[in-house]
Amino acid sequence: MKLYNSTHNFFRGNESSKTLEKLLKYNNSTEINNIEVVRNEEFGFFAVFKSDSQCFINLENEYDLPWWGLDRRYRLKVESELDITSHLIAYVKDDDDIEKADIILNEKSGEYPKGEVPIFIEGKIPEDFKEDSFKIVIKLFSANGYEAERLEEKRTITVRVIDYKLDMNIEKSFYLDLWQHPSSWARVYRVDYFSDQHFDIIEKYIKEMAKLGQKVIDLIVSDFPWAGQKCFGINKNPSRLYEYNIVSVRKKAGNFIYDFRNMDRYIDLCMKYGIKDEINIFGIIGNWHGLDFGSPIEEYRDPIRVKVYDEDMGIYDFIRNKNELKKYIRAIFDHLDKRGLLEITKVIGDEPGANDLFKVFSEFIEEASGRKINFKYALHSNSFFREYKGDMDSFSMNTLLLADSSENGKVIGKLGENAHKMTWYSCCFPENFNVFIKSPLIESRYIGPYTYIWNFKGMLRWAYGIYVEDVYKDIRYKPEKWAAGDMFFIYPGKNGEPLHSLREKNMLYSIQDFNIFRKLEKEGVDVQKELKERLSISGNIDRVDNNVLLEEYKNINDYEKIRNEIIKSVLK
Repeated sequence: MKLYNSTHNFFRGNESSKTLEKLLKYNNSTEINNIEVVRNEEFGFFAVFKSDSQCFINLENEYDLPWWGLDRRYRLKVESELDITSHLIAYVKDDDDIEKADIILNEKSGEYPKGEVPIFIEGKIPEDFKEDSFKIVIKLFSANGYEAERLEEKRTITVRVIDYKLDMNIEKSFYLDLWQHPSSWARVYRVDYFSDQHFDIIEKYIKEMAKLGQKVIDLIVSDFPWAGQKCFGINKNPSRLYEYNIVSVRKKAGNFIYDFRNMDRYIDLCMKYGIKDEINIFGIIGNWHGLDFGSPIEEYRDPIRVKVYDEDMGIYDFIRNKNELKKYIRAIFDHLDKRGLLEITKVIGDEPGANDLFKVFSEFIEEASGRKINFKYALHSNSFFREYKGDMDSFSMNTLLLADSSENGKVIGKLGENAHKMTWYSCCFPENFNVFIKSPLIESRYIGPYTYIWNFKGMLRWAYGIYVEDVYKDIRYKPEKWAAGDMFFIYPGKNGEPLHSLREKNMLYSIQDFNIFRKLEKEGVDVQKELKERLSISGNIDRVDNNVLLEEYKNINDYEKIRNEIIKSVLK
């Protein structure tokens, strides 16, 4: 049995395939014998054994049989004084048809083909844990037929605990901005939009986002913004990717009625789990596909689509003119004002291009709302960024534009001046430093450290969970644009429970690092200097066409050792 760091990549396929070169490269230095963490920190690692044939594995005290009966059975049991859990790992087919490990399963038994059987083991150090170490004992048993189980192997890993507390809620903690797609969640579980069943699912997803450190509440207040990501043009594995308005709009006797109950319920759910730093209004600026998907409002260039149920006629229609749209926008902001939420509310637009055009849009929204509005953009246009004159709080910068503003290990110019109040993002591009299935897990693990080195406050990601029609059958969709895994890094599990992924777990560990660095900074440590010198990195990121290049990633075990030495220097 071997033990590996959480960034070890597992796959089933041709090892000579060029697409596996990066994964194999970062597997060279992931084997471990012990772990060192701080109090309140989550950690995870792999225990791996090899089977000479197809086998069946049970975890802990589970006793289940494969379809073939009693032979070729294993059981892996973890023993520790702390609450340590073990998980089977599922593989998904990547765009190159090679299966790669990603899904962390909740089931306690499963079938595996001949070869490596990776088990993900995770735990969290209690905040009040007093000891300086503890042990995790991993036992592997085998059985055939009616014979008694045999102990095949036993491994003991020592977890050393540094007397230092991770605080996920400190000032300047990692600003995680994951976009939410609640209509997609309803479809994948086949429940009615914004029904009680849907809100039960929403709550489970919001709860898991909060554990990651999510800071932003997303409110989609028009119908099919992004036009379903142009899903109407895809007939291979066709999927409905449309999002729908969380506000119910009706019309009776010529008067519009706006029902904000679903919006309020969504806001209250997020705040219940501590997501309360910012509200983003989606769907009233920078909507996509005005030409090929159209708009019901002919005299306004931004394609804003708000469906209306006419109670007198018993039909669905749309808001069709700017005056009706103004009244609707005013009602939204009046409602948020009444709830005392305007101070944290921003109107967000996705990848604006022409500055003058968005100036017209923003002025219209301010006129309609009767207020000064805070705007926010996910940026992919250098010209828009250069010309924009307003405050850039919570704006997000694509990795490519970040590379354009990187020089000698520093983010410079206008971006450098504003980075501390902004986030960065990757989406369907670039190829490197992303969270695709094909991305080495070390890239997810280095999100936090690089965010810190670049002096951003956090990261934005467009797709926490947006699902194709039959995600259980095939996760791949529009591969010429979206690499497998680009649309989500959690999976839809049973009973509305999201399933975690290895990419997401490594991102969580990286976020923990960022928050530790912020805390050390407050205690007088020049963390930037320490990291750059001791990791032998500059923080440079270079652009090559539509891709970015980072310097060689530090060996993950060496990185963690250096991180812990920096922490311990404060304790001395």
